[in-house]
Amino acid sequence: MAGINREAEKELRVLYERYASLVHARCRSILRSQDDAWDATQDVFMKLNNALPSIKNRAVIYSWLLSTSTNHCFSLLRRRKSVSFDEEIHSAGGADHVPHQEKEVLFKEVLRHFLAPWDQKVREVVMYAYFDGYKQEEIAEITGLGASTIRKYLTRFKRKSAASGLKFEEVRYG
Repeated sequence: MAGINREAEKELRVLYERYASLVHARCRSILRSQDDAWDATQDVFMKLNNALPSIKNRAVIYSWLLSTSTNHCFSLLRRRKSVSFDEEIHSAGGADHVPHQEKEVLFKEVLRHFLAPWDQKVREVVMYAYFDGYKQEEIAEITGLGASTIRKYLTRFKRKSAASGLKFEEVRYG
């Protein structure tokens, strides 16, 4: 029994070394806080530790971590029940006067705001497409969803968001 625990611990350590920076980057892009992102990263790996025995296909761990980190961070945001905006960015005199890096932050804040009411799967697909810059084929592979479903989710999201004033053609960051 002790050998099994050591093997599981070793496997978790290897997975942490391989994927912690990916999970942390995802969490940081959603939570906008370095400390909160590290806490969330630890939470996600604790969930992985509990889920590892039931994950038979180790090839899905990458997508499991992305999905779990996204869902975990959105749950944390829902608990906060607010979307915070950086006052310096919003008082800079409009999009033409905002430096590139701050424009990216603003875009991500607005996108997170627009994602709040959407279903988990739609949020996940939108995150992969607009936060991470994945192509639709890659999203299909990661999520296991069909290409037509991904197109449908992205099209519906873009239409409803555009009706509210968010235009993806003007600014796109991956």
